[in-house]
Amino acid sequence: MKRLLTICALMFLMSTACTTTKPSPEELITLVEQTDFVQTPKAEQTMAYFQKLADYSPMVNLSTFGQSAQGRDLVAVVLDKDGLQDPEKIRKKGRAIILVESCILSGEPDGKDATMIFMRDMLVEGKDIELLDNVSFLFIPIFNIDGHEDFRATNRINQNGPAELGTRNTAQQLNLNRDFLKADAPEMRAWLKLYNEWMPELFIDVHVTNGADFQYVTTYAIENHGTMMEEGLRQWTTDVFEKQLNEQMTEVGFPMFLYASFRNSNAPEQGIFINIYDPRYSEAYAAARNRIGLLLENHIYKPYKQRVMCTIEAIRASARIIGQNKAELFDVVERADKAVSSPEYRRKPMDLTYKAVNRDSVWIDYLAWERETVKSDLSGADWTRHNYDKPITVKAPLITSYDATSSVQLPEAYIFMPQWTDVIELFDLHDIKYTRLTEPKKIEVETYRYNGAAFSTRQSEGRIPVVKTDYTTQTETLEYPAGSILIDMNQPSGRIAAWLLEPSAPGSLVYWGFFNQVLQPTNEFWIRLGYMEEKGRELLAKDSALKAEFDERMKDPAFAEDSNAILNFFYERVRKAAHQNNEVHPAWRVMDRSQL
Repeated sequence: MKRLLTICALMFLMSTACTTTKPSPEELITLVEQTDFVQTPKAEQTMAYFQKLADYSPMVNLSTFGQSAQGRDLVAVVLDKDGLQDPEKIRKKGRAIILVESCILSGEPDGKDATMIFMRDMLVEGKDIELLDNVSFLFIPIFNIDGHEDFRATNRINQNGPAELGTRNTAQQLNLNRDFLKADAPEMRAWLKLYNEWMPELFIDVHVTNGADFQYVTTYAIENHGTMMEEGLRQWTTDVFEKQLNEQMTEVGFPMFLYASFRNSNAPEQGIFINIYDPRYSEAYAAARNRIGLLLENHIYKPYKQRVMCTIEAIRASARIIGQNKAELFDVVERADKAVSSPEYRRKPMDLTYKAVNRDSVWIDYLAWERETVKSDLSGADWTRHNYDKPITVKAPLITSYDATSSVQLPEAYIFMPQWTDVIELFDLHDIKYTRLTEPKKIEVETYRYNGAAFSTRQSEGRIPVVKTDYTTQTETLEYPAGSILIDMNQPSGRIAAWLLEPSAPGSLVYWGFFNQVLQPTNEFWIRLGYMEEKGRELLAKDSALKAEFDERMKDPAFAEDSNAILNFFYERVRKAAHQNNEVHPAWRVMDRSQL
């Protein structure tokens, strides 16, 4: 956070009167409380409220960390025992940092109102004030502020409150929770800079689900079921943080369950499985950066007050766990950063995609509702209705085993060409360290050469995704010019580099179309087909393998009788030879560290 908001700067932001008068406790009753959890405040009201908290207590400070696409300030709120706003100074005090993000999808405002009440109760009533001995908070009350301001009663009409709320996407119609890698949105670019500056031990991202119906007020995801997390951090997160979070939330009356999918959306007893997400998504991005990411998915059908209260308890429990175990967590995080930076880590494949398998499923007690299936008198379809007066506990198989369906052997380094400036900017945003060659250098590399690609028939996030690539791998020695980018994988952000640059990685830059020029080169190649009458004979005389291939093709009568097909056979080989570097992935892999 580079620019601190003064009180007068906030006047410009919120068009409110500047005041140094400490507000009374009565003035700190939130709008959502005043309206019995019917109304949630708009951005101007929200920021005015946090300024009131800052006027009330020196522990609170507001700052901007960027601007939205429509020019609105992105505001962060720091809550620290000593009023510190510098993460380095906070860590020198021995405190862990927790980032709580709300309204990444602004039709889901639960975290914003929960943050207001949580902070107010702590500052005014002293509730759990001791948490600040061990942790400091960085709150983003409204991440997608442009979408938040598109207030309508018709947004998310199936959601049980509040009465009016914002939209899912940004003003550019981007879903920020698909943008953590590609960073198309200005909001995400600002967020990544903030994240690099603070590197919180815990990142809580508050959402509201559209999922199946059940008793749980909230479900959660932590990417500790695959290999997204470094093993030591994964084990600690599972054995300490996740275990204690579930225990404490049950004690306060909000038992949690995993953010899961059902084989049958209305019948958990038929099987429950967990989706493993990649770093396009919030909690997975944190995991890939060697930190804990907690996704809260509150239940869309639960009353708004219940969802907000549950979120408060989840924040409180998380802070208590992190604070009580901070020394151990600091050590685990440090070791995770060192582990993923080591050559030993790269000797094992990095898994990219998974599938759930029935092996080792466990039976659990799942909190559901009694239900009935009736024939709809409106649509004629089968309609499942849940009876909220009859909670039940069902035995359900939880699939706990996952097999990797794709993986990649990490290189020692990537070599990247300097002309791809937009991608190099992403390296900076993701805190991927690199150097530039000061002079030309020959390096033995692994090269991906494309043979084709399949594109989605539908756009996603304003792009046409590449859903499949066909490429071969070959080892060769190439000379790279001065200015070429060298990404040494001995760094904590090395895995993010792999997620961006590996063609088969979900959410990679290839997937999002950053390299379509390579996949489908547009170079013109003008040679009269008749020239192949002479060139074809020359190629057959020089290349025995080509002759054998040609003789085999000539066994096909359709080919043998088509003069243009025959001449095109040679034309394509001449064209590819002339442009052999066009269909090459622009990130080369250095597998031998002695080459660096």
